[in-house]
Amino acid sequence: MLSFLLLVLPFIHAFDNGAPSSRLPPMGWSSWVALGPGASHPIFDFCDEQSVMAAADAFVELGFPQAGYKHFHLDDCWAGGRDNVTGMLYPEKDHFPNGMKKIVDYVHSKGLVFGLYTCGGTLTCVGGRPGSKDHWDHDAKAFADWGVDWVKMDWCNTAGMDIKTSYTAMSRALNQTSRKIHFNMCEWGRENPWEWGNDVAQSWRMSGDHTGIWSSTKSSARQSAAIPENFSGRPYGWNDMDMLQTGCYEQCAFANGKEGNMTATEYMTEFSLWAISASPLAFTSPIMNCTAMVEPDATCNVSLVKQNSAATCKLDVSFGCNPDMHTMWIDQGCRGVFDCDGYKEVSCDVNGAGRHTCTCGPAPPVKCTAWISPLQRKILFNTDVIAVNQDVTPQGRPVVAGDLRVWARHMSDKSVAVALYNEADAATTITFSFHTVGWPATQKATARDLWEHKDLGEFTGSFTPTLVAPHEAKMLRFTPVP
Repeated sequence: MLSFLLLVLPFIHAFDNGAPSSRLPPMGWSSWVALGPGASHPIFDFCDEQSVMAAADAFVELGFPQAGYKHFHLDDCWAGGRDNVTGMLYPEKDHFPNGMKKIVDYVHSKGLVFGLYTCGGTLTCVGGRPGSKDHWDHDAKAFADWGVDWVKMDWCNTAGMDIKTSYTAMSRALNQTSRKIHFNMCEWGRENPWEWGNDVAQSWRMSGDHTGIWSSTKSSARQSAAIPENFSGRPYGWNDMDMLQTGCYEQCAFANGKEGNMTATEYMTEFSLWAISASPLAFTSPIMNCTAMVEPDATCNVSLVKQNSAATCKLDVSFGCNPDMHTMWIDQGCRGVFDCDGYKEVSCDVNGAGRHTCTCGPAPPVKCTAWISPLQRKILFNTDVIAVNQDVTPQGRPVVAGDLRVWARHMSDKSVAVALYNEADAATTITFSFHTVGWPATQKATARDLWEHKDLGEFTGSFTPTLVAPHEAKMLRFTPVP
Protein backbone atom coordinates (compact mmCIF):
# COMPACT_ATOMS: atom_id res chain seq x y z
CA MET A 1 0.00 0.00 0.00
CA LEU A 2 1.22 3.49 -0.86
CA SER A 3 1.08 5.70 2.22
CA PHE A 4 2.55 8.77 3.80
CA LEU A 5 5.49 6.58 4.74
CA LEU A 6 6.63 7.25 1.19
CA LEU A 7 7.35 10.82 2.20
CA VAL A 8 9.53 9.89 5.16
CA LEU A 9 11.61 7.09 3.65
CA PRO A 10 15.32 7.39 4.43
CA PHE A 11 16.83 9.97 2.11
CA ILE A 12 18.81 8.43 -0.73
CA HIS A 13 21.84 10.44 -1.77
CA ALA A 14 21.22 12.29 -5.02
CA PHE A 15 23.91 13.55 -7.33
CA ASP A 16 23.71 17.35 -7.52
CA ASN A 17 26.73 18.73 -9.37
CA GLY A 18 25.09 22.01 -10.33
CA ALA A 19 24.02 20.93 -13.84
CA PRO A 20 21.14 23.09 -15.10
CA SER A 21 17.55 21.86 -15.07
CA SER A 22 18.39 18.67 -13.13
CA ARG A 23 16.64 19.11 -9.79
CA LEU A 24 13.29 18.25 -11.37
CA PRO A 25 12.74 15.71 -14.16
CA PRO A 26 14.29 17.29 -17.30
CA MET A 27 11.84 18.33 -20.00
CA GLY A 28 12.87 18.78 -23.62
CA TRP A 29 13.21 17.56 -27.20
CA SER A 30 15.44 14.97 -28.90
CA SER A 31 16.57 14.74 -32.52
CA TRP A 32 16.15 10.93 -32.59
CA VAL A 33 13.48 10.74 -35.34
CA ALA A 34 13.24 14.41 -36.13
CA LEU A 35 15.82 15.95 -38.49
CA GLY A 36 16.90 15.78 -42.12
CA PRO A 37 19.01 17.61 -44.69
CA GLY A 38 17.40 20.60 -46.37
CA ALA A 39 13.87 19.85 -47.50
CA SER A 40 14.26 16.08 -46.98
CA HIS A 41 12.96 16.22 -43.47
CA PRO A 42 13.25 14.03 -41.53
CA ILE A 43 15.71 11.21 -42.30
CA PHE A 44 16.53 8.77 -39.50
CA ASP A 45 19.97 9.10 -37.88
CA PHE A 46 20.68 12.56 -39.30
CA CYS A 47 21.55 16.01 -38.05
CA ASP A 48 23.51 18.92 -39.49
CA GLU A 49 24.20 22.53 -38.70
CA GLN A 50 21.29 23.92 -40.68
CA SER A 51 18.67 21.50 -39.38
CA VAL A 52 19.76 21.81 -35.73
CA MET A 53 19.68 25.60 -35.75
CA ALA A 54 16.31 25.63 -37.52
CA ALA A 55 14.93 23.16 -34.95
CA ALA A 56 16.15 25.36 -32.08
CA ASP A 57 14.31 28.29 -33.66
CA ALA A 58 11.15 26.21 -34.04
CA PHE A 59 11.38 24.87 -30.48
CA VAL A 60 11.30 28.40 -29.13
CA GLU A 61 8.73 29.71 -31.61
CA LEU A 62 6.29 26.93 -30.70
CA GLY A 63 6.44 27.98 -27.04
CA PHE A 64 8.06 24.92 -25.49
CA PRO A 65 10.30 26.88 -23.08
CA GLN A 66 7.28 28.72 -21.66
CA ALA A 67 5.67 25.34 -20.92
CA GLY A 68 8.79 24.19 -19.02
CA TYR A 69 10.74 22.41 -21.77
CA LYS A 70 14.36 23.60 -21.52
CA HIS A 71 16.42 20.69 -22.87
CA PHE A 72 17.48 20.40 -26.52
CA HIS A 73 19.27 17.11 -27.30
CA LEU A 74 21.13 15.62 -30.26
CA ASP A 75 21.07 11.83 -30.26
CA ASP A 76 23.24 9.42 -32.29
CA CYS A 77 23.68 11.52 -35.44
CA TRP A 78 26.61 13.87 -35.04
CA ALA A 79 30.02 12.29 -34.24
CA GLY A 80 32.54 12.18 -37.09
CA GLY A 81 35.82 10.74 -35.84
CA ARG A 82 38.90 11.24 -33.70
CA ASP A 83 42.07 13.16 -34.33
CA ASN A 84 44.80 10.61 -34.98
CA VAL A 85 47.29 12.54 -32.85
CA THR A 86 45.28 13.93 -29.93
CA GLY A 87 42.47 11.37 -29.80
CA MET A 88 39.96 14.22 -29.53
CA LEU A 89 36.46 13.72 -30.90
CA TYR A 90 35.08 15.89 -33.70
CA PRO A 91 31.65 16.10 -35.38
CA GLU A 92 30.92 14.96 -38.93
CA LYS A 93 32.77 17.54 -40.99
CA ASP A 94 30.31 17.56 -43.89
CA HIS A 95 27.39 18.19 -41.55
CA PHE A 96 29.09 20.51 -39.06
CA PRO A 97 31.73 22.44 -41.06
CA ASN A 98 32.00 25.07 -38.32
CA GLY A 99 32.36 22.57 -35.50
CA MET A 100 30.06 21.71 -32.62
CA LYS A 101 30.65 24.79 -30.48
CA LYS A 102 28.86 27.02 -32.96
CA ILE A 103 25.76 24.83 -32.59
CA VAL A 104 25.97 24.75 -28.80
CA ASP A 105 26.40 28.51 -28.59
CA TYR A 106 23.40 29.03 -30.86
CA VAL A 107 21.18 26.77 -28.73
CA HIS A 108 22.38 28.54 -25.59
CA SER A 109 21.50 31.89 -27.18
CA LYS A 110 17.90 30.67 -27.18
CA GLY A 111 18.05 30.12 -23.41
CA LEU A 112 18.09 26.32 -23.75
CA VAL A 113 20.06 23.47 -22.17
CA PHE A 114 22.14 21.62 -24.77
CA GLY A 115 22.45 17.83 -24.67
CA LEU A 116 24.66 15.45 -26.65
CA TYR A 117 24.80 11.69 -27.15
CA THR A 118 27.71 9.29 -26.82
CA CYS A 119 28.09 5.55 -26.34
CA GLY A 120 30.13 3.63 -23.78
CA GLY A 121 31.44 1.10 -26.30
CA THR A 122 33.75 1.27 -29.27
CA LEU A 123 31.02 2.46 -31.65
CA THR A 124 27.63 4.13 -31.30
CA CYS A 125 24.44 2.10 -31.53
CA VAL A 126 23.04 3.19 -34.89
CA GLY A 127 25.49 5.18 -36.97
CA GLY A 128 28.61 3.19 -36.08
CA ARG A 129 30.27 6.43 -35.05
CA PRO A 130 33.14 6.57 -32.54
CA GLY A 131 32.17 5.59 -29.00
CA SER A 132 33.77 6.76 -25.77
CA LYS A 133 35.43 3.52 -24.63
CA ASP A 134 38.92 4.32 -23.26
CA HIS A 135 38.38 7.97 -24.21
CA TRP A 136 36.47 9.12 -21.13
CA ASP A 137 38.74 12.09 -20.43
CA HIS A 138 39.07 13.04 -24.11
CA ASP A 139 35.34 13.11 -24.66
CA ALA A 140 34.48 14.78 -21.36
CA LYS A 141 36.96 17.56 -22.21
CA ALA A 142 35.46 17.96 -25.69
CA PHE A 143 31.93 18.17 -24.29
CA ALA A 144 33.00 20.71 -21.69
CA ASP A 145 34.97 22.79 -24.21
CA TRP A 146 31.94 22.93 -26.50
CA GLY A 147 29.66 23.98 -23.60
CA VAL A 148 27.51 20.84 -23.42
CA ASP A 149 25.12 20.72 -20.41
CA TRP A 150 23.74 17.15 -20.61
CA VAL A 151 25.38 13.94 -21.83
CA LYS A 152 23.61 10.66 -22.56
CA MET A 153 25.83 7.57 -22.71
CA ASP A 154 24.38 4.53 -24.49
CA TRP A 155 25.58 0.92 -24.11
CA CYS A 156 26.30 -0.71 -27.50
CA ASN A 157 29.44 -2.49 -28.75
CA THR A 158 30.60 -3.05 -25.17
CA ALA A 159 31.80 -6.67 -25.22
CA GLY A 160 33.85 -7.44 -22.12
CA MET A 161 33.11 -4.10 -20.46
CA ASP A 162 31.65 -3.64 -16.96
CA ILE A 163 28.62 -1.37 -16.77
CA LYS A 164 29.22 0.18 -13.35
CA THR A 165 32.94 0.71 -13.92
CA SER A 166 32.40 2.35 -17.30
CA TYR A 167 29.63 4.71 -16.23
CA THR A 168 31.56 5.66 -13.11
CA ALA A 169 34.61 6.43 -15.28
CA MET A 170 32.64 8.75 -17.55
CA SER A 171 30.93 10.40 -14.59
CA ARG A 172 34.28 11.07 -12.97
CA ALA A 173 35.70 12.47 -16.21
CA LEU A 174 32.74 14.80 -16.72
CA ASN A 175 32.95 16.08 -13.17
CA GLN A 176 36.69 16.72 -13.43
CA THR A 177 36.05 19.28 -16.18
CA SER A 178 35.17 22.87 -15.46
CA ARG A 179 31.66 22.30 -16.81
CA LYS A 180 28.62 21.30 -14.73
CA ILE A 181 27.13 18.52 -16.86
CA HIS A 182 24.03 16.39 -16.26
CA PHE A 183 24.88 12.71 -16.88
CA ASN A 184 22.12 10.47 -18.26
CA MET A 185 23.01 6.75 -18.14
CA CYS A 186 21.44 4.55 -20.81
CA GLU A 187 22.25 0.94 -19.96
CA TRP A 188 18.56 0.01 -20.33
CA GLY A 189 18.05 -0.96 -16.69
CA ARG A 190 20.29 -4.02 -16.98
CA GLU A 191 22.04 -3.57 -13.63
CA ASN A 192 19.23 -1.89 -11.66
CA PRO A 193 20.68 1.63 -12.04
CA TRP A 194 18.18 3.02 -9.52
CA GLU A 195 20.21 1.19 -6.84
CA TRP A 196 23.55 2.89 -7.62
CA GLY A 197 22.87 5.69 -10.09
CA ASN A 198 22.59 8.40 -7.44
CA ASP A 199 26.34 8.26 -6.94
CA VAL A 200 27.07 8.60 -10.65
CA ALA A 201 24.34 10.43 -12.56
CA GLN A 202 21.26 12.61 -12.39
CA SER A 203 19.05 10.32 -14.47
CA TRP A 204 19.19 6.80 -15.84
CA ARG A 205 17.19 4.68 -18.25
CA MET A 206 15.25 2.11 -16.28
CA SER A 207 14.21 -0.05 -19.25
CA GLY A 208 14.85 -0.80 -22.92
CA ASP A 209 14.04 1.50 -25.82
CA HIS A 210 10.48 2.82 -25.97
CA THR A 211 8.65 3.05 -29.30
CA GLY A 212 5.30 4.50 -30.29
CA ILE A 213 3.27 1.29 -30.11
CA TRP A 214 0.89 0.25 -27.36
CA SER A 215 2.76 -2.88 -26.30
CA SER A 216 5.87 -0.76 -25.67
CA THR A 217 3.97 1.81 -23.60
CA LYS A 218 2.32 -0.94 -21.57
CA SER A 219 5.68 -2.63 -20.97
CA SER A 220 7.30 0.63 -19.86
CA ALA A 221 4.52 1.21 -17.33
CA ARG A 222 4.98 -2.26 -15.88
CA GLN A 223 8.72 -1.78 -15.55
CA SER A 224 8.29 1.58 -13.85
CA ALA A 225 5.84 0.05 -11.39
CA ALA A 226 8.33 -2.74 -10.57
CA ILE A 227 11.05 -0.37 -9.29
CA PRO A 228 11.22 -0.79 -5.50
CA GLU A 229 9.53 2.00 -3.57
CA ASN A 230 12.68 3.07 -1.74
CA PHE A 231 14.48 3.62 -5.07
CA SER A 232 11.84 5.81 -6.68
CA GLY A 233 13.06 9.07 -8.19
CA ARG A 234 14.01 12.10 -6.15
CA PRO A 235 15.61 15.48 -6.89
CA TYR A 236 18.75 15.05 -9.01
CA GLY A 237 18.06 11.34 -9.45
CA TRP A 238 15.29 10.33 -11.89
CA ASN A 239 14.22 7.03 -13.43
CA ASP A 240 14.06 7.70 -17.18
CA MET A 241 11.37 5.82 -19.14
CA ASP A 242 12.93 6.92 -22.47
CA MET A 243 11.76 9.44 -25.04
CA LEU A 244 8.08 10.20 -25.46
CA GLN A 245 6.76 9.31 -28.90
CA THR A 246 3.82 11.70 -28.58
CA GLY A 247 1.81 11.90 -31.80
CA CYS A 248 4.68 10.49 -33.85
CA TYR A 249 3.01 9.14 -36.97
CA GLU A 250 4.18 9.36 -40.59
CA GLN A 251 5.88 12.72 -40.01
CA CYS A 252 8.61 10.98 -37.97
CA ALA A 253 11.66 9.04 -39.21
CA PHE A 254 10.99 5.77 -37.45
CA ALA A 255 13.60 3.79 -35.59
CA ASN A 256 13.85 0.08 -34.80
CA GLY A 257 11.26 -0.79 -37.43
CA LYS A 258 8.51 0.44 -35.09
CA GLU A 259 6.25 2.98 -36.76
CA GLY A 260 4.20 4.95 -34.25
CA ASN A 261 0.58 3.84 -34.43
CA MET A 262 -0.98 4.59 -31.05
CA THR A 263 -4.38 6.20 -30.76
CA ALA A 264 -4.86 9.66 -29.29
CA THR A 265 -6.03 8.02 -26.04
CA GLU A 266 -2.92 5.84 -25.90
CA TYR A 267 -0.60 8.81 -26.47
CA MET A 268 -2.38 10.66 -23.65
CA THR A 269 -1.87 7.62 -21.44
CA GLU A 270 1.82 7.55 -22.35
CA PHE A 271 2.21 11.17 -21.24
CA SER A 272 0.18 10.58 -18.07
CA LEU A 273 2.22 7.59 -16.92
CA TRP A 274 5.55 9.27 -17.70
CA ALA A 275 4.37 12.32 -15.74
CA ILE A 276 3.19 10.52 -12.62
CA SER A 277 6.34 8.34 -12.68
CA ALA A 278 8.43 11.54 -12.54
CA SER A 279 10.28 10.43 -15.66
CA PRO A 280 12.15 13.01 -17.71
CA LEU A 281 9.74 14.29 -20.38
CA ALA A 282 11.87 14.38 -23.53
CA PHE A 283 9.81 13.98 -26.70
CA THR A 284 11.12 13.13 -30.15
CA SER A 285 9.32 14.42 -33.22
CA PRO A 286 9.88 16.80 -36.12
CA ILE A 287 8.92 20.27 -34.94
CA MET A 288 9.04 22.03 -38.32
CA ASN A 289 8.19 21.60 -41.98
CA CYS A 290 11.04 22.41 -44.38
CA THR A 291 10.66 23.28 -48.08
CA ALA A 292 13.36 23.86 -50.69
CA MET A 293 13.00 27.23 -52.36
CA VAL A 294 13.78 25.80 -55.80
CA GLU A 295 11.88 23.46 -58.08
CA PRO A 296 12.82 19.79 -57.70
CA ASP A 297 14.92 18.43 -60.55
CA ALA A 298 13.14 15.31 -61.76
CA THR A 299 16.10 14.43 -64.00
CA CYS A 300 18.67 14.53 -61.21
CA ASN A 301 21.46 12.02 -61.78
CA VAL A 302 24.89 11.14 -60.46
CA SER A 303 27.82 9.19 -61.86
CA LEU A 304 31.19 8.13 -60.48
CA VAL A 305 34.26 9.91 -61.89
CA LYS A 306 36.98 8.72 -59.52
CA GLN A 307 36.75 6.29 -56.63
CA ASN A 308 38.75 7.11 -53.48
CA SER A 309 37.73 4.15 -51.32
CA ALA A 310 38.42 0.46 -51.15
CA ALA A 311 34.70 -0.17 -50.68
CA THR A 312 32.67 -0.70 -53.81
CA CYS A 313 30.83 2.30 -55.26
CA LYS A 314 27.65 1.15 -56.99
CA LEU A 315 24.89 3.47 -58.20
CA ASP A 316 21.72 3.37 -56.06
CA VAL A 317 23.41 0.93 -53.66
CA SER A 318 26.34 2.82 -52.15
CA PHE A 319 25.83 6.21 -53.84
CA GLY A 320 22.95 8.06 -55.42
CA CYS A 321 21.18 11.34 -56.06
CA ASN A 322 18.55 13.15 -53.98
CA PRO A 323 16.54 14.93 -56.70
CA ASP A 324 14.41 17.02 -54.37
CA MET A 325 17.30 18.98 -52.88
CA HIS A 326 20.17 18.86 -55.41
CA THR A 327 22.37 16.73 -53.21
CA MET A 328 23.85 13.24 -53.42
CA TRP A 329 24.52 10.53 -50.86
CA ILE A 330 27.22 7.96 -50.23
CA ASP A 331 26.97 4.86 -48.05
CA GLN A 332 28.72 1.57 -47.19
CA GLY A 333 32.16 3.23 -47.25
CA CYS A 334 31.96 4.55 -50.82
CA ARG A 335 33.98 7.77 -51.34
CA GLY A 336 35.07 9.59 -54.44
CA VAL A 337 34.57 12.31 -57.07
CA PHE A 338 31.26 12.42 -58.94
CA ASP A 339 29.33 14.26 -61.63
CA CYS A 340 26.16 15.21 -59.85
CA ASP A 341 23.02 16.97 -60.99
CA GLY A 342 24.86 18.82 -63.74
CA TYR A 343 27.86 19.80 -61.60
CA LYS A 344 31.26 18.39 -62.58
CA GLU A 345 33.76 16.74 -60.23
CA VAL A 346 31.84 17.02 -56.99
CA SER A 347 33.94 15.64 -54.12
CA CYS A 348 31.95 13.41 -51.79
CA ASP A 349 34.79 11.92 -49.79
CA VAL A 350 33.48 11.61 -46.23
CA ASN A 351 34.96 8.72 -44.27
CA GLY A 352 33.06 6.86 -41.55
CA ALA A 353 30.14 4.49 -41.15
CA GLY A 354 26.64 5.40 -42.18
CA ARG A 355 25.13 7.52 -44.93
CA HIS A 356 26.60 10.92 -45.77
CA THR A 357 25.13 13.75 -47.81
CA CYS A 358 27.08 16.06 -50.13
CA THR A 359 25.83 19.12 -51.99
CA CYS A 360 26.06 18.86 -55.79
CA GLY A 361 26.37 22.61 -56.25
CA PRO A 362 25.34 25.70 -54.31
CA ALA A 363 22.90 24.56 -51.63
CA PRO A 364 19.34 25.67 -52.46
CA PRO A 365 17.72 27.92 -49.88
CA VAL A 366 15.36 26.14 -47.50
CA LYS A 367 12.46 27.59 -45.58
CA CYS A 368 11.48 25.85 -42.33
CA THR A 369 8.17 26.61 -40.61
CA ALA A 370 7.62 25.68 -36.96
CA TRP A 371 4.89 23.03 -36.68
CA ILE A 372 3.51 20.27 -34.49
CA SER A 373 0.17 18.51 -34.83
CA PRO A 374 -2.93 19.55 -32.85
CA LEU A 375 -2.71 16.25 -30.94
CA GLN A 376 0.91 16.94 -29.96
CA ARG A 377 0.00 20.44 -28.84
CA LYS A 378 -2.90 19.14 -26.76
CA ILE A 379 -0.71 16.59 -24.98
CA LEU A 380 2.70 18.23 -24.70
CA PHE A 381 1.30 21.57 -23.51
CA ASN A 382 -1.03 20.14 -20.85
CA THR A 383 0.26 22.19 -17.93
CA ASP A 384 -2.00 20.37 -15.44
CA VAL A 385 -0.29 17.04 -16.22
CA ILE A 386 3.15 18.67 -16.50
CA ALA A 387 2.70 20.01 -12.95
CA VAL A 388 2.33 16.43 -11.70
CA ASN A 389 5.70 15.63 -13.23
CA GLN A 390 7.51 18.75 -12.05
CA ASP A 391 7.73 18.19 -8.32
CA VAL A 392 10.41 17.12 -5.83
CA THR A 393 8.48 14.34 -4.12
CA PRO A 394 9.21 10.64 -4.80
CA GLN A 395 7.80 9.40 -8.08
CA GLY A 396 4.30 7.99 -8.28
CA ARG A 397 3.57 4.27 -8.35
CA PRO A 398 0.65 1.85 -7.94
CA VAL A 399 -1.00 2.19 -4.53
CA VAL A 400 -1.26 -1.62 -4.30
CA ALA A 401 1.76 -3.67 -5.32
CA GLY A 402 1.10 -5.72 -8.42
CA ASP A 403 -2.12 -3.86 -9.29
CA LEU A 404 -1.52 -1.25 -11.99
CA ARG A 405 -5.01 0.22 -12.00
CA VAL A 406 -4.46 3.02 -9.47
CA TRP A 407 -1.24 5.07 -9.38
CA ALA A 408 -0.59 7.94 -6.98
CA ARG A 409 2.04 10.58 -6.27
CA HIS A 410 2.00 12.70 -3.13
CA MET A 411 2.59 16.31 -4.16
CA SER A 412 4.41 19.08 -2.30
CA ASP A 413 1.18 21.00 -1.68
CA LYS A 414 -0.34 17.97 0.17
CA SER A 415 -2.57 17.07 -2.77
CA VAL A 416 -2.33 13.64 -4.42
CA ALA A 417 -2.08 13.07 -8.17
CA VAL A 418 -3.82 9.90 -9.30
CA ALA A 419 -3.82 7.95 -12.57
CA LEU A 420 -6.68 5.49 -13.05
CA TYR A 421 -5.07 3.24 -15.65
CA ASN A 422 -6.82 0.63 -17.77
CA GLU A 423 -4.30 -1.41 -19.75
CA ALA A 424 -7.00 -3.85 -20.84
CA ASP A 425 -8.83 -3.92 -24.18
CA ALA A 426 -12.29 -3.34 -22.70
CA ALA A 427 -13.74 -0.47 -20.68
CA THR A 428 -13.88 -0.94 -16.92
CA THR A 429 -14.70 0.77 -13.65
CA ILE A 430 -11.78 1.72 -11.37
CA THR A 431 -12.19 3.11 -7.84
CA PHE A 432 -9.66 5.23 -6.00
CA SER A 433 -10.07 4.67 -2.25
CA PHE A 434 -8.58 7.46 -0.18
CA HIS A 435 -7.26 5.14 2.54
CA THR A 436 -4.76 3.65 0.04
CA VAL A 437 -2.76 6.90 0.20
CA GLY A 438 -2.90 7.23 3.98
CA TRP A 439 -6.04 9.33 4.26
CA PRO A 440 -8.84 8.33 6.66
CA ALA A 441 -11.90 6.70 5.12
CA THR A 442 -13.93 9.78 6.10
CA GLN A 443 -11.57 12.23 4.38
CA LYS A 444 -13.17 14.74 2.04
CA ALA A 445 -11.27 15.95 -1.02
CA THR A 446 -11.90 17.99 -4.13
CA ALA A 447 -11.06 16.38 -7.47
CA ARG A 448 -9.82 17.90 -10.74
CA ASP A 449 -9.72 16.11 -14.10
CA LEU A 450 -6.35 17.03 -15.59
CA TRP A 451 -7.20 16.16 -19.20
CA GLU A 452 -10.58 17.85 -19.18
CA HIS A 453 -9.14 20.76 -17.12
CA LYS A 454 -12.30 20.64 -15.05
CA ASP A 455 -13.07 20.62 -11.32
CA LEU A 456 -15.33 17.67 -10.48
CA GLY A 457 -16.50 18.64 -7.00
CA GLU A 458 -16.03 17.18 -3.52
CA PHE A 459 -15.86 13.49 -2.65
CA THR A 460 -15.66 11.53 0.62
CA GLY A 461 -13.57 8.39 1.07
CA SER A 462 -13.34 7.39 -2.56
CA PHE A 463 -13.83 8.35 -6.20
CA THR A 464 -15.22 6.24 -9.05
CA PRO A 465 -15.56 7.62 -12.59
CA THR A 466 -18.31 6.25 -14.80
CA LEU A 467 -15.90 4.19 -16.94
CA VAL A 468 -12.23 4.12 -17.86
CA ALA A 469 -11.86 3.44 -21.59
CA PRO A 470 -9.54 0.76 -22.99
CA HIS A 471 -5.88 1.87 -22.74
CA GLU A 472 -6.90 5.10 -21.01
CA ALA A 473 -5.32 6.72 -17.97
CA LYS A 474 -7.62 9.22 -16.30
CA MET A 475 -5.42 11.84 -14.65
CA LEU A 476 -6.81 13.46 -11.51
CA ARG A 477 -5.61 15.59 -8.64
CA PHE A 478 -7.22 15.32 -5.21
CA THR A 479 -6.85 18.07 -2.61
CA PRO A 480 -7.93 17.26 0.95
CA VAL A 481 -10.61 19.46 2.49
CA PRO A 482 -9.61 20.55 6.02
